[in-house]
Amino acid sequence: MSFRPLSFTLALFALAACNKDSVSVEDDSGTPSTDSAVEGDADADSDSDSDTDSDSDADLPCEAEVISITPEDGAQAVGVDATIVALFSAAVAPEDASLSLTGPDGLVSGELVMISDGLGLSFTPGAPLERDAEYTITTAVCEDEQVAAFTTIGDPISDVTGYTYDVNLADVTWNSPKSASLLIGSIETSHLLFMVESVDTENDLIDLVGAAGWDDPTLEQYPCASPIDFEPAEFSTNPAFGVGPANATLVVSGYDVNVWDLGMSGTFAWDGESLLNVQITGMLDVREFTVGSAEACDVVTFLGDKCVACPNDGVEGCLEVDATMDAAYYAPGVSVDPTLVPEC
Repeated sequence: MSFRPLSFTLALFALAACNKDSVSVEDDSGTPSTDSAVEGDADADSDSDSDTDSDSDADLPCEAEVISITPEDGAQAVGVDATIVALFSAAVAPEDASLSLTGPDGLVSGELVMISDGLGLSFTPGAPLERDAEYTITTAVCEDEQVAAFTTIGDPISDVTGYTYDVNLADVTWNSPKSASLLIGSIETSHLLFMVESVDTENDLIDLVGAAGWDDPTLEQYPCASPIDFEPAEFSTNPAFGVGPANATLVVSGYDVNVWDLGMSGTFAWDGESLLNVQITGMLDVREFTVGSAEACDVVTFLGDKCVACPNDGVEGCLEVDATMDAAYYAPGVSVDPTLVPEC
């Protein structure tokens, strides 16, 4: 359904806010530390506290746990400019948390900062990571230590011209809308096809053409909808890319339903046989679509969705769509005709 492309770059940069009048810095151990900016009478404080506040000054137990690591364990085709992020169940002091990244050449250097007022750590490598390499994240907070491994994108590719990849909308994970399961059963053109028209390695450009697809009875381009004309897209992150936005048409219960600002991003597998980490985004115009006698926007409200203004005219009647899938595979024998003129 409709869509807008996503970037593979992790972007959780934040300023550290650790303790009052202190700032977070990186030390050699991989643990953020603090440099006090406070000047005062340390002896007087010590004297007054030693007799009266010894119990109240006792440290509270550190019980936070690691709740997520990005990239997640087992992630494939991670960008070489990725930022590593670990989030915790509770805010902690800098000395109670650590994060390190190791790769083929050992410990990776970079900038480590505490984020979200002590609720996590963010690590930005000082140089791009190696391609097609495995990296291991080790993060610890309080008594909890977690490890996650990921693999970076492979070497650039150039021999996928003419390849068509099939995004089966029945197999994607629908992040939004929540009502996608209701709509998907009504879609006759339940495939999105993406064919590589050209790869310009000299100028770092890739050109794809898309189309609605259907099973009739085998997979093919739907003849009653115009092809999706994407502009050539930057391919400097080869084999990762993103195309769009462009407009498209799907057929839902006999209705032509517009998809505004359709976009797709992914990463070519090393052999070109699949696209990894595929994401489809955009805006699905449901103003002409009904469920029984009810308008679609009225129905999806009961399912937790909300129609918003459509980008083409600003009138309410579109659903924001975000769908992902681990891999979309090369479809041998299937092609997209970029010059097709619908006659249905």
